[in-house]
Amino acid sequence: MNDEQSYIQIRGVTKWYPRIKNSMLPGKTKSWIKAVDDVYLDLGRGEVLGIIGESGCGKSTLGRMLTRLEEPTRGDVLIDGTSTEAMIKSDFRAFRRKVQIVFQNPFDTFTPRDTIEKVLMRPLRIHKIGADDAKRREICIQRLEAGGLLPAEDILQRYPHELSGGQLQRISIIRSMLLDPSFIVADEPVSMLDVSVRAEIIRMLQTLVQEHNAALAFISHDIALTRYISDHIAVMYLGRIVEYGAADDVIKSPMHPYTQALISNCASVDPDDKSEPIAIEGEPPTPIDPGPGCYFAPRCHMARPECFEKYPQYQHADNDHYAACLALQGGEWKNWK
Repeated sequence: MNDEQSYIQIRGVTKWYPRIKNSMLPGKTKSWIKAVDDVYLDLGRGEVLGIIGESGCGKSTLGRMLTRLEEPTRGDVLIDGTSTEAMIKSDFRAFRRKVQIVFQNPFDTFTPRDTIEKVLMRPLRIHKIGADDAKRREICIQRLEAGGLLPAEDILQRYPHELSGGQLQRISIIRSMLLDPSFIVADEPVSMLDVSVRAEIIRMLQTLVQEHNAALAFISHDIALTRYISDHIAVMYLGRIVEYGAADDVIKSPMHPYTQALISNCASVDPDDKSEPIAIEGEPPTPIDPGPGCYFAPRCHMARPECFEKYPQYQHADNDHYAACLALQGGEWKNWK
């Protein structure tokens, strides 16, 4: 995506945690846990970017940095050309109105002693939305009704433990949208919900993105669901983006061996699909000082000697489709950054 068209610009975002080795011995040395390593991505308004990968690949850490709940070791996230670091220093409340996050577990999202009315009224009061509490309560009722939570008056009086997980997650999304944010991060928002309510939550997110022309980063390990909701998909492995492209391009024509293996092991809706799953041998390597070669090389079915020597640049295919892999043949080599 062209920088001029990008509302969200993720530029070299990195999160390294220090790890002290031999701390009881003189001459102790420090190593680094590279949770997220040099991520570059773009996202437009009204667009959904899916971020997929195995558990522990750094997806959630990246999401927390996008919303500045965690500070990057280096790199920055720009919104409409303005650094989020600078935005927070200038006006923290204005930043929080612009950027919101929806977490995985709706039961951990709310204070159990607060009614839903208190939960929803609090951000409206903090940001001075509505002329008075009566107007704010009207806003809450309207949003609950629009979200299919009826009767809204009754829902407002309930406590979180009196509602289902699906209801709480819808309220979590409603609360995040009360401030009309332009950028939302949804971190595994349906993974803890019954299949019967997942579609409702996904439709709710899609509607909100369209109506508010907001940008949404959708973090998930569910490939089929991510393909359904996303315009583009970024595949993450051990803190790095290994492939990026339009959702259909990544799913139908995966370039990176890791993406190919992930998709081959995903259940197909086609009963005539006879393709064999690609085995990923072994466990993911430790994120402590990985490299110097491709992080996936020790588990890759296409690895060759040079894959262990230097981390690959991104190879470019058609339609803004990129993958970081030395084993790919043909195509134009291009630095994605």
